[in-house]
Amino acid sequence: MRKGRGKGAAMEHGTPRFAPSRRATLLALVACMCLSATPAFALSDKEEARVLAMLALLEKRSDLVFIRNGDSHSAVDAAAHLRLKLSRTRSRLDTAEQFVDKVASSSSVSGAPYLIQQYGKPLEPAKPFLQQLLKQAGQPSGR
Repeated sequence: MRKGRGKGAAMEHGTPRFAPSRRATLLALVACMCLSATPAFALSDKEEARVLAMLALLEKRSDLVFIRNGDSHSAVDAAAHLRLKLSRTRSRLDTAEQFVDKVASSSSVSGAPYLIQQYGKPLEPAKPFLQQLLKQAGQPSGR
């Protein structure tokens, strides 16, 4: 069914058909275009170290309760949970700030924000608290 379509192409029921070599070339080109459009994310060793330093500071905080989906957790348990979330998301993140903003501040299941209850202080969202801890972790003394 070749009718003026050029070498290697044919029409069958209104759909162009390509010769196997052209099809492979076309598929390779489409694959390359898709791959180049995908951003390359992955926490660098430096960024992951910043997150881990922040979590180390968090787990030392015996004066707070971490509230996740309505349940209260110790700072040690919260840090362990956030380490688990880090292990599952590190390939999709670029920075430690992204980890805090997109992963560590809310539930991936319910979407509800995590909360912090510090002794003698009102309940607060975890996000600004974790952002501050991340800043502290970046200081030379870790304070």
